[in-house]
Amino acid sequence: MSSNFSVQSPPSRNSTAIAAAAAKKSSAVRAVQLQNNEKTAKYYAAAMAGLIIVFTLFHWSRFLYSRYATRGLRKSKFMKAQVSLARLFRHFLNREVPGFTSLGHALLVAIYLAINIILTVTNNDFHIISVGKRLGWMAILNVCFITFLALKNTPLAFLTAYSYESLNPLHQIGGYTTIICAFLHVTLQCVYFHQENKLSILREEAQFYGMTAVTAFFVVLVTAIAVRKLRYELFYIIHITMYMLIIVMIALHRPEFATKTIIITIVAGSMWGLDRILRGSRILYNSINNHATLHPLPNGGTRIVLRRSPSRTVPGTHCFLWIPKIRLIETHPFTIVSATPTSLDLVIAAYDGFTNDLHQYAVKNSGVSLRASIDGPYGALPNFAKVADKVILIAGGSGASFTFGVALDIIKKVSDSSNLSIDFIWTVREQ
Repeated sequence: MSSNFSVQSPPSRNSTAIAAAAAKKSSAVRAVQLQNNEKTAKYYAAAMAGLIIVFTLFHWSRFLYSRYATRGLRKSKFMKAQVSLARLFRHFLNREVPGFTSLGHALLVAIYLAINIILTVTNNDFHIISVGKRLGWMAILNVCFITFLALKNTPLAFLTAYSYESLNPLHQIGGYTTIICAFLHVTLQCVYFHQENKLSILREEAQFYGMTAVTAFFVVLVTAIAVRKLRYELFYIIHITMYMLIIVMIALHRPEFATKTIIITIVAGSMWGLDRILRGSRILYNSINNHATLHPLPNGGTRIVLRRSPSRTVPGTHCFLWIPKIRLIETHPFTIVSATPTSLDLVIAAYDGFTNDLHQYAVKNSGVSLRASIDGPYGALPNFAKVADKVILIAGGSGASFTFGVALDIIKKVSDSSNLSIDFIWTVREQ
């Protein structure tokens, strides 16, 4: 009688060594990927800083030339050639391009997108997980950049003479680019986990935070397309809420300082938070002994006269008006028509939402004085009285509130000996 016994042999040293080598190789690959992604972040920062430097040099060279160039320097052949070349270049960049404000705007967008594409594919082995992670880095980098573009107290206003409203088109392009990068990041990550039979990873807490951030991006996309033009107040509230959620979720998604992504997130959140603190502090300061007197105007207009005016206020710039009686937690931007040390005038056309409620209150309570404050002024205007011989102002409808302010400011600053002429063209719809 015989019996067969199966004996399970212990794992071979060879298989253990192979597994250890594979794990070591995988760890080395991840380290290289992280190093390349960190380099990408530095290249991105350098590229954006380079663009800012170019615009800064262009602005300040024009400013210094117009302000300090002597008559002899202006008449020199070399400077005449430089000025002619600069004007020709500006004329070329100001050409109209469908879908963009100008050819210069189109070129800037093309350069921005090219930077994103080049940095996505550079130093990348094109494995699905590598591309997915790189797109995640690009999304975070773009979040930081579009946050910088959206700052109301942006240093770009001083460096380049472009304030936040001029940067808004690029902010929108950057927002769409960020959302695309985030969606592709999630898609490629999910495909990789499926291929490797690791879908259980998606149930991890860190992945939940990442999915929540992408969901917030989707809400921003939908509201930007479907809500922004119809109900801007609602869009703005959703936009700010989703942004705060995105920053928090990205920080929780990748909280390790070793990966460096958390540093980018902290920078973005800190810029936004500091900007909000500055704006809130300015509103509180300007609210001291400040009231707004409301005067209803024909055809749905409202004139507002504030008791206090910030020292830097220039007609033609704009401020964010806060009247808690009408909207407790909202501020709205309006053009400054005129300003003196003791008063500030706004003329507001009634449409819907805040402006309509404001006008209806003014009609029912003409001459009423309400607690009010402003945040601002914002915007950058050249000193036409010093840099121009002739100024042509064109306005349509309620847009005249801006051009009237500009005209009044020019008249105030022009000297008695100046030959400056102003042509004001105002088009209104015939009733």
